[in-house]
Amino acid sequence: MSKISEQITAFEQKRASLVAANEAIMNKAAEEGATLDAAQKETFDGNAADVQEIDDHLKRLRAMEKAQAVTARPVDGSTSKSASESRMGAPIIIQKGDKDEAFPGQNFTRMVIAKTLARIDDVSAVGIAHKRWGQSSPQLVETIKAAVAGGGTESGEWGAELAHIDRYTGDFIEYLYSRTVFDKLPLREVPANVNIAGQDGAATGYWVGQSKSIPVSKADFMDVNLTPLKVAALAVVSKELLRDSSPSAEKLVRDALVEASAQRVDQTFLGAAAASNGVSPAGILNGLSAGSSSGNDIDAVIADVKALYAPFIAANNADGLQFVTTTSLSKALGLMQNALGNWAFPGLSANGGSLLGDTLVAGGNVGAGDLILLKPSDIYKIGDRGVEVSLSTEAAIQMDNAPDGASDTPTANASVVSMFQTDSVAIKVVRPLNFAKRRASAVAYIGDADYGAVTPAS
Repeated sequence: MSKISEQITAFEQKRASLVAANEAIMNKAAEEGATLDAAQKETFDGNAADVQEIDDHLKRLRAMEKAQAVTARPVDGSTSKSASESRMGAPIIIQKGDKDEAFPGQNFTRMVIAKTLARIDDVSAVGIAHKRWGQSSPQLVETIKAAVAGGGTESGEWGAELAHIDRYTGDFIEYLYSRTVFDKLPLREVPANVNIAGQDGAATGYWVGQSKSIPVSKADFMDVNLTPLKVAALAVVSKELLRDSSPSAEKLVRDALVEASAQRVDQTFLGAAAASNGVSPAGILNGLSAGSSSGNDIDAVIADVKALYAPFIAANNADGLQFVTTTSLSKALGLMQNALGNWAFPGLSANGGSLLGDTLVAGGNVGAGDLILLKPSDIYKIGDRGVEVSLSTEAAIQMDNAPDGASDTPTANASVVSMFQTDSVAIKVVRPLNFAKRRASAVAYIGDADYGAVTPAS
């Protein structure tokens, strides 16, 4: 069993490296706006063939592993002799890993709960995890035991930041990404704290007659600054809620950590607001004028797409474009039929799809009536640093959705509530983030689209 398990792990790792290599080849071609050259094709096809061979071999290995598990029997450990005899002819089953999560990010949420209750009751986080989830999630207990010390309650401490553990933090981050348009788009990732210079307008050359003056060419230049900003959310919950062992309570804690920050990222990214210095970036629609839709029928959709493409074509920047729109507009486009009763834009649903050959991403935070066309590789974002989660049972929180408190200019405020006095817990989630358009021609949009609407009879 252990040898087969090791083989499976090795082949899975090899498969992942081959897939990553092919993704890198395609991403490089997309950035260059070119198809694969002969060498890239040979490497890509060779990797794809190897992946297929590995998939076939993994099926055989897993079938063998399953067959051995069926014939395995428990080891009798009452004496050394019985243990030795019971092992003869059958493999020893070592149960590892946890059951599948009931919802994405459940194990990460359980880590938050265990750490919080440990601080509340001055007990071991490992003991809480073992008591509540030891049978169903033994690996979670081992993870907490290895990476998180016992709960401490030092006076005045805001609360220890939860340990960064790749497996469970990864699940949490994946759930956040799945809820936002921002993280579905293949934006160009760059390091934080950089200034990137670029050219935003083409220089012009001239034909010049003999002995005539040469006109002066002018090129437009620009720069982009990306310093780390942060989007954050703060939730206050009762200790009774955290002590509730039902799955619904765990989901509520998870949603409290994720929902507010996920919504804010999309609302800002897909909005037209200007940047707030040192606080928030400008939305990608900032500084743009919304185009007007040609109507609500199929011909109007095609005309609108042509109009959106025009500035990209004029800027020689029309490759690798994607649409972004609301879930309702995406669904309406998918339901449109031509005169023969055929779907005009097949493959589109409320979750997006493809519109006239280009990927369409749909989201719930896109402005009503907005049909956005953008080039993801022309929008910078700083490298993702993950999500930071902190908690406190002693903090004083200003219970206001527009707080005026600041550590550099403290003021008295009657809405400040003590977590200790109210027997509550404050949970904070912070995600370092920033983004900016790489060039002015990165985005265009229509602001009043209403495709598929029923036209009133005259």
